[in-house]
Amino acid sequence: MRIFFSAVVILIIAYMLKVDLLEGTIPLAAFYKEPIEETCVEVPDIQTIVVRTIPGDTLQSLFAVYPSEEKMTFAERLELFYELNPHLLKQSFKPGETIQLPFRTKNAHSCTE
Repeated sequence: MRIFFSAVVILIIAYMLKVDLLEGTIPLAAFYKEPIEETCVEVPDIQTIVVRTIPGDTLQSLFAVYPSEEKMTFAERLELFYELNPHLLKQSFKPGETIQLPFRTKNAHSCTE
């Protein structure tokens, strides 16, 4: 009988510890605060540069000459490039052609309370 009561006491203590650790003993409503309303204007982080090509230009050389402020993979930048210049999907650059190069700026937020 002593073993049975010991087991019950251990299970009750374990249950109390579980409830205390997972849910807490202080009501969560005591920590809830009304959110402060902010008005945020998010500046788009993708910008473009208009470039006129010269003989011998390649995508890699143009991306190297005009790097992005934020880190972008080549695949991401290539996808944005072809969205901006769909006419270049199946052809190479022609000298004197005007194209747009995408680059990512540091994310700028303007928030007011």
